[in-house]
Amino acid sequence: MRRTVIQMLATVLVLWGVFTANHTFVERAVPTAAAASTGEAGVDLPILMYHSILKDPGRSGKYVLSPDTLAKDLDYLKTASYQTITVEDLLAYVDNGTPLPEKPVMITFDDGYYNNYVYAYPILKERSMRAVVSIIGKQTALFSENGQENPYWSHLTTDRLHEMSDVFEVQNHSWDLHAYGHRRGCIRERGEDQVSYRALFEHDTQQTQQLLTDAGLPAPTCYTYPFGSLSTESEGLLRSMGFRSTLGCEEGINHITRDPECLYRMKRYNRAPGLLTDTFMHKIGA
Repeated sequence: MRRTVIQMLATVLVLWGVFTANHTFVERAVPTAAAASTGEAGVDLPILMYHSILKDPGRSGKYVLSPDTLAKDLDYLKTASYQTITVEDLLAYVDNGTPLPEKPVMITFDDGYYNNYVYAYPILKERSMRAVVSIIGKQTALFSENGQENPYWSHLTTDRLHEMSDVFEVQNHSWDLHAYGHRRGCIRERGEDQVSYRALFEHDTQQTQQLLTDAGLPAPTCYTYPFGSLSTESEGLLRSMGFRSTLGCEEGINHITRDPECLYRMKRYNRAPGLLTDTFMHKIGA
């Protein structure tokens, strides 16, 4: 009799252990599922890269697209339920957990051409979409001073950047490193010592920061590498200057998490002419 009671007690303890283990597992699994539903597991982010927008088909090229193609691209994204975001939105997510859209996309324009105001700005605004424009500081300073505006060759002035701020977030594309010369972008030249390179790179970068803040515009938090070119020192120098994000030209989808590191050297897809919108969007997985 005593042996039977002991066996019964042992069985009860075993069953209780199984129940407890299962119960504990369920309780731990629920927060994990809830966390995923709020986006804490991260989200994929395609970034599209545009440059010049012109109507003239004779000027079409690798970095020149028609307004009609841009409009078709944006309409495709809206139909596919994508929502545009900016660098500010990414920082809000990383820093504070502010939710991102279920299907985010970033639209970027490099170089800061005046034709972005003429053509891209109204197309985006009509569709209630946001975008990021990365300016070449020296060019914006030049045309802000001389007041010349021509869709074929001039760049955005600080006044136009103010006017476009309801659609465009402004970021830094260098002061004068976007030039075809002995140095390509931010690359440190052969034989150039680190001290000299750091002085040049920091001075160039800060000039654009100063131009924008002096004009009453927000200080850029993202640096867009000219030509996508950089040296091993570039990222560290930008971080020390307070930049929270960088954009390159390597193609691929970005996976955004709460880790601040994911915002550096983000990949983008250049939008060149010659592809139908559907074909281009399938290329980026949209």
